[in-house]
Amino acid sequence: MSDSPIDPDQFTRAGSITKTYYRDVYPAIEPSKPEFSQAGKVSIITGAGSGIGRAITRSHAQSGVKGLVLITLSESSAEETKKIVQAEFPSVEILTLPTDIADEMAVARTFDAIKDKFGTAHTLVNNAGVFAPGAPIVESDSATWWRDFEINVRGTYHVTAAFLRLAAQTQEIKPTVVNLISSLALTPPTLSSYFISKMGVAKLTEFVDAENPHVTAYSLSPGIVLTSMTLDSFKPFAKDTAELTGAVTVYLAAKRPEYLSGRHLSVNWDLEELGTRQSEFASSDKLKIGQFV
Repeated sequence: MSDSPIDPDQFTRAGSITKTYYRDVYPAIEPSKPEFSQAGKVSIITGAGSGIGRAITRSHAQSGVKGLVLITLSESSAEETKKIVQAEFPSVEILTLPTDIADEMAVARTFDAIKDKFGTAHTLVNNAGVFAPGAPIVESDSATWWRDFEINVRGTYHVTAAFLRLAAQTQEIKPTVVNLISSLALTPPTLSSYFISKMGVAKLTEFVDAENPHVTAYSLSPGIVLTSMTLDSFKPFAKDTAELTGAVTVYLAAKRPEYLSGRHLSVNWDLEELGTRQSEFASSDKLKIGQFV
């Protein structure tokens, strides 16, 4: 057994395509900066009841949004997030809508409520997701295995389609979709349903970009954040803050970098450096699934 200390950055460093990588919010993407202002706009966050979703909600409040829509499975968790955020940002209007995103009719009712309250919405962050208990495929239960697809893929599809239909009713809106995924490079044994479902979400993001020229869409890996879903084997490396993911989603909503639309990003990468490499992305499938086939 080796006595060498664990390097918590080893996976983050190895997976970075930029010279500099970050594990917390850095000055260039601070959500409260004037250039990232979302004044007058409405953001929808799914899975907003805790962890990364709650941090995303706070970041959008920091950016000065007019309204926030919190879509969660649990009413109590949504109300808790609302209470926490409104205590710090009392001017932000917050609508909590407990919804099973795998239920198409429930999602339709949720978006009717959003339209009634705000008229439209500008940004959607699909953060909601589930993680089936780990098991090798040969030992897995099909219903449990498929549940990841029902929520992570079908649920994300339901919410995204409803958001695009809502935003399309107001021509001047330029919508942004950010889908939370995981690393496309990893193949951890026993976690097939989760990682395959997130690969599906990544491809869904590419289709949203390809089919909607006025929409910017991004797949975003949150790095390794310590949450209730973090496996014990990943905990020594879980040094990314949930606030970093929140700040990156605000950056993408505010800047809407078209050279990254339809592509798959990590919150750890230096967004300023990526901005100097626009021609590299424009002339290739880099950061798309096509680069692997």
